[in-house]
Amino acid sequence: MTAAESSPNILSAREIQLHLLGLVLVLGLLGSWYWFSTGARVVPTLIELLKDDDPSTRIVAAEQLGQVGPAARSAVPQLLSQATQDGSQHANTTAAIALKWIDLTAARRVMTHFVPRLHDSDVQQRRIACAVIGSLGPIAKPAVPALLAVAHDADALLRRNALIALASIGIPPPPIGAALVDGLRDSSSLVRQTAVTQFAFTVPLSQEAVASLTPMLNDLDKGIATLARTALDKPRAGDAAHIESLGMMLGHSSARDYALHQLAQLGPEASDALPPIIPLLNDEQPLIRYLAAESIGGMGAAAKQALPALQRHQDSDPVVRAAISEAVSAIESGAVVSAEPFTKELPR
Repeated sequence: MTAAESSPNILSAREIQLHLLGLVLVLGLLGSWYWFSTGARVVPTLIELLKDDDPSTRIVAAEQLGQVGPAARSAVPQLLSQATQDGSQHANTTAAIALKWIDLTAARRVMTHFVPRLHDSDVQQRRIACAVIGSLGPIAKPAVPALLAVAHDADALLRRNALIALASIGIPPPPIGAALVDGLRDSSSLVRQTAVTQFAFTVPLSQEAVASLTPMLNDLDKGIATLARTALDKPRAGDAAHIESLGMMLGHSSARDYALHQLAQLGPEASDALPPIIPLLNDEQPLIRYLAAESIGGMGAAAKQALPALQRHQDSDPVVRAAISEAVSAIESGAVVSAEPFTKELPR
């Protein structure tokens, strides 16, 4: 008997073939599972999960549909229902977030549903309305005037929710920044902490904000003092290195929406990042195209270089078309894009 024949670790040719065949079958099954559980192929299954009795299942399904993006447009009716009618606030907000990645017009419909609820006699309904509108981010720009009013509500928790929603929207910067500065002086420590948190992590600093935050370094509440230091230590609006960094982030799909949102809040100071923004008017994601238009419009006359691209662009999304039209007007007039009045008729 040879050494090879006596060794239990050496496989025969037939055994090797069987193992390879098994491996191929496993890889094939994994490939099939991946094919049927990703992208547009999984949308019908996720739509059914939106109807599940378990809120956590509906929440996860909405999150997954948002990741699919515009290819999940067939889920819009069910997501609209979840965003506006579901009894779970988390289910409302996750569906709203998904819609802003799938269909901007549908996302605006969620906004129009909840804006009247900002004036509901039930304070909890007003709080929920703020949370859902805020989850839409910059798409909820027309709701800014209504949220500014709610930021002065008698209920401290509602004032906090309103400031979070305003910071999430971010545009137009002047009235939102002013509301957050007012929040720094609020009688409620919860509201003050919320306002300083937005300056620390979300909203760029204005000169007025710097002046209001500086005394807060000595606040008796050490949490507020620490947040004030974080805010004051971050890059300022005109920081060239910061703008360059945001411009570089535009090249990464996972950070593109964040970078555009930050640039849109910097106004003319962001004009150095204009060259990499212009090509994003042709991005496959309508949200990215919308944010690109808002960023360019916020620059006003400093974005003249973008006028030809804006004027020849024919976007398929009505919300993006409206943003592009406003950007063109802002550049030509030398102004910056202001808040859209909520009474403006929304595209259907």
